[in-house]
Parts: sequence; structure tokens; C-alpha cells
Amino acid sequence: MRKKTTIKQLLRLFVGEDYGRAEYRKIVALFAEDHDDELKEQLQDHWNGIPADQPLNERLAGLLKNLKQQNRSSFARRKTPWINYFQKVAAILFIPLLLGYGIWFIQSKDTGSDAMATIHSPEGARTEFVLPDGTKGWLNSGSRLSYPVMFTKNREVKLSGEAYFEVVRDQDKKFRVKTNELTVQVVGTSFSVTAYDDDQKVSVVLKEGRVKVLSPDNQLAYEMKPNEEFSYDLYHKSANVRQVSAEEMTSWIDGILRFKGETLSEVIKKLARWYGVDFEIKDQQLQDYNFQATFKDEPLDEILRMIALTTPMKYQIEERKQNKNGIYMKKKIVIDKN
Repeated sequence: MRKKTTIKQLLRLFVGEDYGRAEYRKIVALFAEDHDDELKEQLQDHWNGIPADQPLNERLAGLLKNLKQQNRSSFARRKTPWINYFQKVAAILFIPLLLGYGIWFIQSKDTGSDAMATIHSPEGARTEFVLPDGTKGWLNSGSRLSYPVMFTKNREVKLSGEAYFEVVRDQDKKFRVKTNELTVQVVGTSFSVTAYDDDQKVSVVLKEGRVKVLSPDNQLAYEMKPNEEFSYDLYHKSANVRQVSAEEMTSWIDGILRFKGETLSEVIKKLARWYGVDFEIKDQQLQDYNFQATFKDEPLDEILRMIALTTPMKYQIEERKQNKNGIYMKKKIVIDKN
């Protein structure tokens, strides 16, 4: 009985998107159990409580369609046939349940060696991946990675967002990560690249090995050493190199969220991606306050409470609203001065 109650509470939290990473891990563990009859029962109860005329989010419907068509999804790899029986229930919970698995789409113009694949990590997610050559890595929240289905002529991928790579060594085929402004070239090494479309800066952090940063015309801009960060300011067209702890800078792959003297505007940008929410700052003077802390598996409300203890601010979490299509919008946090 106690386990049923726990499952019910977890499902309710996920439907309302009011959960922390600890709750997320618990429900992912539940879905990893192929024969959990209690979970099935609670999913069925949840579905029975949903109005028959409730509109299905178009994005969710599209994701389910892709999930059926592609064998690369994590659910398919885990071989959990009972999930098909509760497909409509899973649709309602689809986005939060995919936080740990990621969404894999094959976008192919043909079936030959030029076919491309795209891995998308939704907001509020971290997605682990393995590329055709065995290179492993993680995509951070709101990131997208495109790559050839077969690495025949080269090993070149395109990134929008943030990713960590552990590249398999191949002296004959150098590995390249292309962003809108820079290209990162390696043979075999561990590093991260941050290149969100709405950021002013592109940065590379090297953990092990050597990395060459190339300009848009493929000229060498800088050859990095371990525990260095190379950053390029897109607005001022200027580069900077500094010593960092690569271990700390890439700890997001372990679910650790770090702020080291960052302004509130930078903090809320990270939080917005990390938790899949929207922010509004009423008093612009608050944006320049600095904040320093480390969080692991903390719910968003607790992080906001800690920030408010050290910053003259208050916050309000607004109720989620439906748009004209009946789709619930993101949770919104309004920040104002005390």
C-alpha cells in the first residue's frame, strides 16, 4: 500500500511538472522495472482520471510517432512491451519520463552514407549518447547534436547547446565539433563545448588530451591544454583563455549545478534550461547581483529560496496557463526586488 501511494504521488508531481531531480530518478527507476504491476496499475488509474476530450499536446503526439518508428529509442532498447499497452498514459507523462533517456530522431534525406541523425535533449533534461565510432558523451538541457549515421569520410558533428565528449582515438579521422562560429578538432580526448544559439559566448573546456580551436575559415585560433577554457565573445569578436578546473566545469553531467560568482541574469538562464521554466525579472537592477553555490538534486523552489537569502529579491511561481490550443505553457517564475 505504501509503495502504491508513493507511485501515485510521483505521477501527480510529474503531471504538474512540480518535481526535483530526486523525484525524477525515482520514477525513471520505476519505469526500468519491466514487471512492476503496481506501476501499471497506477498508470491505468491515472489514465482513467483524464477527461476523454482532453487535447493531446501536438508535440507529444509527434514524439510518440517518432518513438514508434525508430528502434533507437531507449524504451525500445530496454524491451518493455507492456509500455505499449499504456501508450496513451505514457503520452501524458512523455516529456518528463524522457528526461533521462533523451529523444533520438533519424532525419535522413536518403538511406546512404550521407544520412544524418539528430539527438535532441529537451529543456530540463540531460541526455547520454554514443556515436557510430564509439565516442560517448552527454547533451545538456535544450541542446541538439547532428551527426552522420555512418562515419565514412570524416567524424564531424554539429552542436547547438552544450555537450561533453569522450572521443575514441582515430589518427586517420580527426573528430570535429562544429558550432555556428567555431570548430573544435581532436583526435582522442575529453572536453565540453557550450554554444547555445541565444548565448553571446561560445566556450570549450578541455579535460584530457589536446584540442585545436579553429576559426570559421578553418584557421588555427588556439591549441588548448588540459584544464583550460577557451571562450569567444560573439558580440565583441574577441577570445579569452583561462585556467579552470575541468572536473568542476563538466560536473553538470553528474547532475551538479554550479554557480561561481555568476550574475543573477546568468544564474536564471541556467535555471531556465535546467528545469524547463520561464523567468521574468521585474527590477533590472537585480541582474548584476553575484551568486555562488553548488546544488545536486535540489528542487527549483529550494534553489530559489537559497538565492533569495543572499540577494534582495523575492519570487513568485505563477500557475501554469493553457494556450488557445489547450496546451499548458511552461511554469513561470517572476522575480522582483524586496
